[in-house]
Amino acid sequence: NQIPVFISEPEIIDEKTRLVIVMHGRKRNAETYRDQWIESSKTLNLLVVVPEFSEASYPGVYGFNYGNVYNSKGNKIPQAEHTLSYIEPLAKHYLSKYSLNHKWGIYGHGAGAHFVHRLVLHKPNLDYTLAIAANLGWYLTPQDIPWPFGLENSGISEDDLAQAYSKYFLLLLGKSDISTKPNTPYVASIFDKVSAQGLHRLDRGRNFFKQSIAKARSMDVFLKWGMVEVPTKDGHSNTQQMVPYAAELFYERLR
Repeated sequence: NQIPVFISEPEIIDEKTRLVIVMHGRKRNAETYRDQWIESSKTLNLLVVVPEFSEASYPGVYGFNYGNVYNSKGNKIPQAEHTLSYIEPLAKHYLSKYSLNHKWGIYGHGAGAHFVHRLVLHKPNLDYTLAIAANLGWYLTPQDIPWPFGLENSGISEDDLAQAYSKYFLLLLGKSDISTKPNTPYVASIFDKVSAQGLHRLDRGRNFFKQSIAKARSMDVFLKWGMVEVPTKDGHSNTQQMVPYAAELFYERLR
């Protein structure tokens, strides 16, 4: 499948320009997400690349949020067709096309954050410098419960987990992201499993982070992950509130 890509370039591309891949949310609106990064792209010298995974080619939560690892019937999808497998070639292409330094980052909000945190777990050998997931709805937790909610049948080994924990990954949680109601019919259908992870998105993010710390400790692995609670005001739809924070973090970490 051909994947459209939307780009924001800084005024001048030089040896300090850094690549950030941005994942859109469930509306699959890559252009809007690109537009939200234009200002940061110009002021912080970031080349922002936003791929668009259409609903037609990658349907529903399984096709996009969950990385196209299994389909909704529970059948395994070949690794080459995982949406997660698209990221490394994309990064390599733009690093080479613009002759950029090898440091790059990836950011996702909402459904895009689901994608990013699963990328971190399913693709632990990726060489990103920093991955940021903002305000996702629920998690692939380090518990022994069936995928997509836990490690059972995930194909993620303890070695994979140890490698994932040794990369810089940041969870950005909006302080105002505290709705306790399902926001789509799919979420309503799995809401028992979602709410088992916590009362609302902020709560579920805190719990996931605590579980990850405990899991890393039990494996005797150093966890290079972090969590930041952003003082947002507008509930969940707050990419505008999160982007400036994320952009600054990339600017600092990718230098």
